[in-house]
Amino acid sequence: MFGEAYFLLAGGLAYSEHAWQAVAVVFAGAYAADQTGYLIGHRLRPWFRRFALATHQRRANYRKALVLLNRHGIKAVAVSRLLGPVAWFMPAICGSVGLPWPRFAAGSALGVLLGVGGFVCLGYASAWGAEHGDIDVRAMISAHKWTILLVGQAVFLVAALISRSVGNALFQKL
Repeated sequence: MFGEAYFLLAGGLAYSEHAWQAVAVVFAGAYAADQTGYLIGHRLRPWFRRFALATHQRRANYRKALVLLNRHGIKAVAVSRLLGPVAWFMPAICGSVGLPWPRFAAGSALGVLLGVGGFVCLGYASAWGAEHGDIDVRAMISAHKWTILLVGQAVFLVAALISRSVGNALFQKL
């Protein structure tokens, strides 16, 4: 399940309801998810390696991830939290290759702080803007819902294309 919506919601709740415990919960949940992924990769190391090495494409991607981890270590773990879907499998890869848990935990904490913190701040700022702005948010959304939907989809597609091209360029250099 995508956590970004919950991160935004926690930021909004922190502003509107002063529910800072929601912020603590999303930070703890994101960190716990990373640690669980690491544990799964560590415990299922032989199966994970068989899965990762089953096809030529998987082998190539697995080796690139290993090179990235060996070259950048904790930085690769932290930045992976900012790379969307990469954050889903990086903890399992770290566990399966035997990255020491204290190093992974530090990188994960930094990544959660940056990634989740950014979305929480965005949710907080959005709630502040909705309260202090001179516009009727409900009327604006109902009047422009199709435009908002199309622009949102366009932004998503552009971000996906940029992410793919940057990822391809990064892995070609490895």
